[in-house]
Amino acid sequence: MNLKSYIKKAFPEGMTYNDAAQLCLQLYCSLDGVPEPLHPQCTRDTLSETFAQLAQEGNIKGPALESAYYGANFHQVEDKGHWLEVIASIFKVGETRDMDAGAKLIQRLTRL
Repeated sequence: MNLKSYIKKAFPEGMTYNDAAQLCLQLYCSLDGVPEPLHPQCTRDTLSETFAQLAQEGNIKGPALESAYYGANFHQVEDKGHWLEVIASIFKVGETRDMDAGAKLIQRLTRL
């Protein structure tokens, strides 16, 4: 089971930048509700690569206006470094994860 394919299948119309950032954080912080075969792919490096690829392929829609909130405005959304900064935001900025939004995104991801 491939995480990127799984996300693309769950969000065929793509997702907003903030939804992508929240999903990335949720997958990094908690595997509750995430299918077990995806667990090994929920590492900092793999998540960063996956979300960068999703952005490169046009699956992350609209402007990344919220990137400064995550301290991720030094890299392009299509770069792995951007998503590393999103993940690091929970350590640098504080709690940037919206647990309610994250839970809803995980529910959508696991409906497959």
